[in-house]
Amino acid sequence: MPHDYPFPPEDPHAEDVHPLAEEDCWARLGRSGLGRLAVVDPQGADIFPINYLVHDGRVLFRSAPGTKIVSLTADPRVAFESDGIHDRVRWSVVVRGRGRRLNDDEEIVASGVQQLHTASPTEKWNYFSITPVSITGVSFRADPRRTPAA
Repeated sequence: MPHDYPFPPEDPHAEDVHPLAEEDCWARLGRSGLGRLAVVDPQGADIFPINYLVHDGRVLFRSAPGTKIVSLTADPRVAFESDGIHDRVRWSVVVRGRGRRLNDDEEIVASGVQQLHTASPTEKWNYFSITPVSITGVSFRADPRRTPAA
């Protein structure tokens, strides 16, 4: 049954969205430092803002005790997303993977996660790593009528 759309159902701007190569995804993640961690709990998905760093093909973060750690321990499947804008080009990168607590002192020190600055004032003595199963990203030119210059 045909629809009476005021515009074609195909997005005329889809060609303006460009996939990012894996190395470009990592480069963008390495410059951002702020993202969102999605975990699964009995009520469904939950999302937490986190400060992070990348090291050896992994995303690392610190956390205070709480629901994020409980959920991650119960089900290590996670999604992580970070985005940004540079010269009116927006980007978004999504990492799907498995989270795990870092328990080895040598691994913690080598990763640099202990020195990671966090925005919240809580003590964060729990260190975690996300090992990617997949990493994808896109970039697109922001509409100058809606986006302030960065």
